[in-house]
Amino acid sequence: MTQRFQQLKSDDLAGLVDESRLARWLDEQGLAPGRPLATRRISGGMSNESIGVERGGERWVLRRPAMHALQGADRGMQREFRVLSALDGTRVPHPRPVALCDDPDVAGSIFYLMEHVDGFAPGLQLPEPFMSSPTLQRQIALSSMQALGELARVDWRARGLEGFGKPEGFHDRQVSRWARQLEQYERRDLPGLRDIGVWLDAHRPASDDWTPAIMHGDYHMANLFIAPGPPGRVAAILDWENATIGDPLLDLAGFLRMFVSSGYAHWAERDEMIACWESYSGRTARNLRYYTALSAYKLTVMLEGVYQRQLAHRVGVFWGQSERPRWSAQPRPRCASAEPAASSAASLSAAAFASAFAVKYIFSERSS
Repeated sequence: MTQRFQQLKSDDLAGLVDESRLARWLDEQGLAPGRPLATRRISGGMSNESIGVERGGERWVLRRPAMHALQGADRGMQREFRVLSALDGTRVPHPRPVALCDDPDVAGSIFYLMEHVDGFAPGLQLPEPFMSSPTLQRQIALSSMQALGELARVDWRARGLEGFGKPEGFHDRQVSRWARQLEQYERRDLPGLRDIGVWLDAHRPASDDWTPAIMHGDYHMANLFIAPGPPGRVAAILDWENATIGDPLLDLAGFLRMFVSSGYAHWAERDEMIACWESYSGRTARNLRYYTALSAYKLTVMLEGVYQRQLAHRVGVFWGQSERPRWSAQPRPRCASAEPAASSAASLSAAAFASAFAVKYIFSERSS
């Protein structure tokens, strides 16, 4: 096992992988057959898990649903693999997909293997020399816009993504879709949220005002991997579970909103970042007031869902989840930190709601 691999997050897989079954599957794929296998848990959450896999000097990352995943999680893995495969040969930085396993007997769920990318997520850590260099921080900001712009430029039909999303009526159904999702787990009142929905419906773009493209759906600093050394290049965009075909301005506005609210505004000027995105996407960024409000509205609903799922987890109620996997390598540990996590999610949800409520006015004087 390499030293770098040992530095990954944890060797406690919490029943997410059975190494003997995984080894047999890797053998069948011709991936260093017969060689010793090592696995480490890299990251995980309520939706998906990332597990480092090392064998015969090769390193990969296994992506699979969380142990108690929501319905449709297996389909989400298939969609991630499909969009990553479609991006092969493009200028969009992404981890190369290696193989998809649609047999749940191997790991208790559908999963896929992708290449391991060296680097760091600037939304989670910022090593030297990036920490002390405004020049490198600015380059990270602009590289994030270049990568997102390149994604918006991809010809998704030519890449075999017809049917991957439903761009027709995209904006017409945004508010109703997220409102329905909120109703599924609404346990408390969020004052003003419905008023925001009314405002969004009244200001949505006309169908001929935008052109569909591949959307990442959750584009922010924690889902970017930056190459280890200067100049601050995005090495890979990660976590494609929310990817679809839609309006790429929603990705742009959401990133810019979170870029500011997360404390990165001093890295680069907003107008410079927008100009960079326009240059690489070949598109014009306009009406960002609406898109910023919509991104905050969506985030409010998503984080409220995280909060409610954490509360349900604490009392042992898993509404809306898929069935328990067919096997588990070890008993699932009790979640001792559920209440703090729920409190944190509640705070985030409240902050997102406040952002959504204020954004109508914050950007009311902006023309872009």
